[in-house]
This record gives sequence, C-alpha cells and structure tokens, in this order.
Amino acid sequence: MTLLLLLAISCLELRRAVATSVLPLTLDEQLQSAPAVFRGTVLDSRSYKNSAGLICTRTRLRVDEALKGKFPPVIQVVQHGGEVDGMGMTDDGSPRFLAGEEGVLFVSRRSDGTLSVAQGEAGVVKLQRNKLGALVAEHQNLLAKLRRKILAGNDSGADVTDQAATASPDGFVSAPSGDNSGASTNGLLVDSYGVPSRYPMPDRGELIPYLVDATYLPSGITLPNALNAVSNALSVWAAASSFKFVFAGTTNFGQASFYFTNYDGVFRIQLHDFYNYIPAGNILGEGGSYYNVGLLTNANWGSGGNVAGVEFNQGQCGFVVLKHTNVVMQTLSTFTEVLTHEVGHVLGLAHSSNILTNDPVLTNSIMYFLAHADGRGAQLNSYDTNVIRTVHPFNTPPYSYSRVMDITTSPYGPVTNISGINQIQLRGYDLQSTSLTFTVTNATAGAGNFSVRSNLVSFAPSAYYAEPRADPASSSYYDLLYARFYDGTNASPYITVRTISLNPDSDSPASDGIPDAWMATYFGHTAPSAGDKSRANDDADGDKLTNLQEYIAGMNPTNGTSAERLTLIKTNVLQWQAKAYELYELQSSTNLAGTNWTRFGNPILPTTATGSVANPYNPASPRQFFRIQKVP
Repeated sequence: MTLLLLLAISCLELRRAVATSVLPLTLDEQLQSAPAVFRGTVLDSRSYKNSAGLICTRTRLRVDEALKGKFPPVIQVVQHGGEVDGMGMTDDGSPRFLAGEEGVLFVSRRSDGTLSVAQGEAGVVKLQRNKLGALVAEHQNLLAKLRRKILAGNDSGADVTDQAATASPDGFVSAPSGDNSGASTNGLLVDSYGVPSRYPMPDRGELIPYLVDATYLPSGITLPNALNAVSNALSVWAAASSFKFVFAGTTNFGQASFYFTNYDGVFRIQLHDFYNYIPAGNILGEGGSYYNVGLLTNANWGSGGNVAGVEFNQGQCGFVVLKHTNVVMQTLSTFTEVLTHEVGHVLGLAHSSNILTNDPVLTNSIMYFLAHADGRGAQLNSYDTNVIRTVHPFNTPPYSYSRVMDITTSPYGPVTNISGINQIQLRGYDLQSTSLTFTVTNATAGAGNFSVRSNLVSFAPSAYYAEPRADPASSSYYDLLYARFYDGTNASPYITVRTISLNPDSDSPASDGIPDAWMATYFGHTAPSAGDKSRANDDADGDKLTNLQEYIAGMNPTNGTSAERLTLIKTNVLQWQAKAYELYELQSSTNLAGTNWTRFGNPILPTTATGSVANPYNPASPRQFFRIQKVP
C-alpha cells in the first residue's frame, strides 16, 4: 500500500496579493518619470525565482513603436509575482500581462538593470481595437498626444537595447503574471481563477495579531500618533464586520514586510519604506497577503470557506509597506487614510475603481485607487462597508477541525463493530448557530472505504494490511475524505479526515480492535490474556480505563498515572495528558450538575502529549469546575 500526499488531491498553491494607494500623475509627469516608452504586443510570460528567492515573471514583448528611447525588436520586462514550483505571488504594483495584448508601457530600470513598468498599474495603457481592427479613438488620441509631447520635449530617452529577448518558438503563450491589475469579484481581489481570499480566524472568535515596524516615520509623526493611526485603521474595518485584531507589539522587521512568508496568520504593518520596496514616488503604500490558491478538485470548495455562495481561498499572513518619505504622509490624517486603504487590501478588498470616475460612491470609498488627502483619516463609506461584509459577515461561517485515523486491520474481515475503532466523530462549531449540517466529498478508496452515519465517519479496510504510521503533522495518508459544515447561509473551510496507519491485529476468530504492535509494546505479546489482564476490557493498571480505552486515548495501559487527567491547574493555564493530533474540548461549570457543563473556548488539537488552555478562569465566577472530553 502506497502512502499518498494530500497535495495531490487538494491542488493548493500559495499566492500573494498586493495593492497600492497612489497620488495622480499628469501625462507630462509620467513621461518625465519613465526613461523609455514604447508601444508593444505581449508575446509570452515566464515565471522564475531570482537570486533572492523572490518570484518574478519575465514578459517578452514585440516592440511595435519606440516612442521614447532606443529599443530592440523584442524586449523583456520583469515584474514581481508569478507561479513557481507550486507557489504563487501576486503584486498589484506589477501589471498583469496576457499574450496577445497590446499596450503602451512606461518603463524604468531596477538596480539590477532589468526593466520594470514605472508607476505600477499607471505605467501601462492597455490598447483596445474596434471591430474593424483600428485602435479606438481614445487610444489613437493618446498615442498622438504622446508623440507630440515627446517630440516637443526633445528627449531621446534611454538606450534599453541590452534588455533584448528572442521571440518565443512556441508562439503566443497565455500565462498570468504579476498581479491581477485590480481584477476583482464583487469588489474583492481575486486569484487568476477568479477566487477571492479571507482569514477564517475571526469565524472562530479568534483575534488576528498585528506587528508594527515603526523604526522610521514620516517627519512630524510621533510613535504614539503612528500606533494610534494603525489602531484606528484596523478598528474601522472591525466595526463594520466580524474581523477582529490584537496588537502584538512593535519590532524592527529588518527587511520589507512584503518578504515575510511565515504563513502564521500575523499582519505585519511597516510604517516606512526604508528598504526601498515601493518603486515609484507617487505610490504611498502597498498592502496584501499570502494565501492558498485553488478550489478543491471536483467539489470546488474553498480553503477559506463559503460566504453566501462565494468560495474563498484561505489567507495566511498579511503585510503593509508605507512610503514614509512622501511629503503628503507627514499629514496624520493622510497617513491614517493610506493605512486604512492598505489594510483593506490585506483583508482582500480590491480598489473600488482603478480609473477616474464620477461615481461618488466609488470615488469616496477608502478603497478608491487615488488617495483623497482631504482630512478623512480612517473613514469608510457604504461601498467599503458592504464589501468587507462579503468577506467577514457578522453571521460568520461555521468551522471545524481536520482529523486523523489509525486503522486496525484483521485477517478475518473489516473491524467495524467496536466503538471507537476505525471511526471518528466530526463536530462543527459556529459562533451564532447550533443547527449545522455537514457533507463529505472526494473520498479515496485505496485501502478501504469510508462510510458516514449521522456525524460518525467509519473506515472499513479492504484487506489485511500492515503499513507504518505516517507523521500526523504531514499531509500524507492512505485514504482521505473532505468534509465541511453549513449553517444554511455560509459554509466552513473544508477539513480532511486522513487514515494515517494500517495496523494488523491477528486475534482469532475476530479482532478486539487493539493492534498486535501495541500489545507487544506494553504486554510483551500479541495474544490477549487473562493472566496479565491484557484483554481489551481488562484494566491492567487499575486506573478505571480499559485497555481498549487506553489504546484509543493514546495512554500506557500498564501505568496508572497515564490517563486522560489534568496535570497542571493554575490561574493562567490548564494542562492535561493527551494524544497528539486528537481533538479535545475543555468544558466548564459553576457547579457539578450534570446538565450545567458548557464548552470553554474553542476545541484544542494538541501537537504533543500535553493539551493546554491559557487563562480559562472567569474572575466574575466564585468557583469553576473543569473537565476534558476527547472528541470521539
């Protein structure tokens, strides 16, 4: 039996989304900022990792007209973002190029000599043609204006012939690169498949921590000013939605926050651009996040859950970088406005508009692509509020936890009649509703078959197997299925149930559920015996747990102190003996009445033999009782 990898089924990748807040430039200012300008046609795009490990995309374009500067027939432009080896990164400071597109590009050199689009999205004009094949009037006029200005300015531009490329022998290759250029679904940033992302932690009532790098600040902005601005920026989004946050401190990141790939759920907010990440002076900030990308194969479920019918990828960590040297950032209200805008991008919102518009709802949005710099500070309008609630609604989606199963196999047929053996109970949780339903999908059948009755998932091996235990912390499995819970409107992020071991039990004429290897480890033999109390229903160590219960709980049946019991009780922590990667609920009561127990906080999935809960006590209660329940 071959051990498989979870990624072969779920097809998840990691991607980064970034967006920007900018100040407007006139056409003259844009020409002045770009050493070279040309009209070209995209031939293809290829992604790679540069020497610093950053994902970049090299786009080759045919030069159709050199407007400013000296060009080769085919030129290459390098942008941040792309997909390499299953990992993706998108950057709204980098336009997205598709093969066959025509455009006018304003380009400049990076420090490594490669060419990039100056001013981010504002540095590309995507040209459009009418049904007869001619450029639309607006773009004909733009090109005519550019030619006149360049000629009148007597600026020959830069020689960029050293960035020559060859035409692709494969012809046009349609491959997304860079960011989505503001591509959105219902006002949300989306991946190349049209799927937005969100952070599920608030669904569980958990706060998203944020770290601040305030090592450098705009002139005149004090540290208390800056931290208050960050708090205000986060607070307006929290007030409008279920998003919640907690300050985790200040620190010097030592590099641009963009480069942190910890996937730890932390927002890293950098109030400066000391490391020169932002390429153009009129860009005031960039913000975005890493996220898993790819809906579950066949089922089209999102790893970030489903909100009112929209599937989401799962956000992993977020970042903000601000251009502290721009003079407009010295005004505290503008500084706060830009922060609020960039946090919106971290939360998954796209620009309300990427072009100039007369629609007051869009232009007054904090997510409008141009900074207002009008004293508004951290202020949302109806557009912003409506969009954030499509990501983090007050009626939060349910949630659950992935599970693993250790399977007992027998030469006398599947072991299906012993409670707790080859079966687990799936539980869903919700901050608002207790009426949840669940469904399963994409079950494999490599070593047996799953079955579901009520919320009980059972597995029946198809043969008598002896296979080693996979690391439960990995994504490996022998068989797996996916499940998710519904509250009638929203759905949880999907979870997995994985069989991670196939353990033989040679007992005759039928298995007692306990594998031979476990029996040999603790009793020195594989056949159950009354003499040493090694039968399934015996209690060899006198701790009130049968040997079968000890096996299911992951305890030592010959040691009376090895049992599911509290081992540390303090005002700031409770700890208990546990089986790693099993699910536990801490239950609390103010008395010992049998019906007065309630779950305290969220379930716990310990990764070691010790379960732990911090600060379980309610100071308002004169007394509290606690008990631990392992979810079957």
